[in-house]
Amino acid sequence: MTDTSLARSIDPDTLAPDASDPIVADVMRDDVVFCLPSTPIDAIAKLLADNALAEIVVLLDRRPVGYVQQEDILDRLVAGDVVMFGSDFAMRPPATDVQARDVLRQPALLVDEYQRASEVISLMAHHQRRLAVVMHEDETPVGMFTPREAAARAAVMLATQERVHA
Repeated sequence: MTDTSLARSIDPDTLAPDASDPIVADVMRDDVVFCLPSTPIDAIAKLLADNALAEIVVLLDRRPVGYVQQEDILDRLVAGDVVMFGSDFAMRPPATDVQARDVLRQPALLVDEYQRASEVISLMAHHQRRLAVVMHEDETPVGMFTPREAAARAAVMLATQERVHA
């Protein structure tokens, strides 16, 4: 190793994290909206709508076992397997026997809380997914990252750039 490469390897500017590409834990939603395998899909539709989500993670014993996409629910709705009405899902029995386990897709997209946001966005794009479940080292979900969080991060970056160039 030369003196130049040694100096470069311990340069704080190259060791410091890139502020424009934070770890996903710093920009994720801190809550995890989820359902169980036994959740009726009309209730899942309500969860998706209430939380502006296109996908929802399915948990069993606090561990991700898969996910459900809004398209899965729409397909069942068009097929006549589900009847949607009202907004009182908590007050009435399910309108369908179709549950999350019946439309479950695998695997859920799991990312480490210390992964860079840009890497998570790339993974989501590569896998054509709209939800990444952010996991702690003990394999429990600690948050979610969706296009909404990516857009919010991009808006912050643009505003920062505008202030710098103003």
